[in-house]
Amino acid sequence: MNKGRCLCGSVTWELDAEPYQAFNCHCRMCRKAHGGPFGTYWFFTADQIRVTGGADNIVPYRSSSFLQRQFCGVCGSVVPYPSDAGDHAVAPGGCHDRGRKSDCNIFVTHNAPWYEITGDLPRHDDYPAYTGYPRVEEEPMPEGPEGIVRGSCLCGAIEVHLDAPLTWVYNCHCRRCRLARAAPFATDGIAPSDGVRFVRGETHLKRYKVPDALHFTQVFCEVCGSKMPRVDSARGFAIVPLGILDDDPGVKVQGHMFVDYKAHWYEIPDDLPRYPEYAPD
Repeated sequence: MNKGRCLCGSVTWELDAEPYQAFNCHCRMCRKAHGGPFGTYWFFTADQIRVTGGADNIVPYRSSSFLQRQFCGVCGSVVPYPSDAGDHAVAPGGCHDRGRKSDCNIFVTHNAPWYEITGDLPRHDDYPAYTGYPRVEEEPMPEGPEGIVRGSCLCGAIEVHLDAPLTWVYNCHCRRCRLARAAPFATDGIAPSDGVRFVRGETHLKRYKVPDALHFTQVFCEVCGSKMPRVDSARGFAIVPLGILDDDPGVKVQGHMFVDYKAHWYEIPDDLPRYPEYAPD
């Protein structure tokens, strides 16, 4: 039995078996849903995932003609969802400390420009052919205003512009970040608070602060659950989840922090600097 939960703990579930396949998905939809470079999904038969609490807090969002995602409406974490056909169900690996390693990377042609795929896992441009899953196409983003880095949520209700460059870009493996993003880690950048502007849909933002945390707050779209920037005007900066960016921010990930708390099933594949807890300023 492998138990999982969202960040706030209101939605809980149990996995009655090991997943029969596990993918790291780099498509734009998954990047926005998780706010990072990819989401890790574990596949089960429909009867092997059981929601044990908080079903009333689960919010569905149809991201494509064949996929209806789900997230916790309280804290924004991605939670398990069934396939349209009802023959299988999917759980986000990031909400579990233990589990199986991924089989491969998929949708690698859609990989974010700020993230380099490394390691020995097989790579596929789409779903692996043996799955029989339908092909997914992504329309290219039209060019935006010069000097502006655009970001948006999955449903398009919220659009944000970055007018200042990102600094201090790290992958964080702490348990709060893993539960919040329902992914192996969170990838965030720091920008000046006045360098992040919501140009559309700010009323759709929802916030959840972890009660026993000094600052840790997840900001997400109430419609689709996409992770969004948290602007902290009092401290003069904003925390930006890189997965929501539609343009190349011109930065790369600088390293990994809180690696002493990473998920047991995830192996860091790159040679970037690693820090047991906080990275240096």
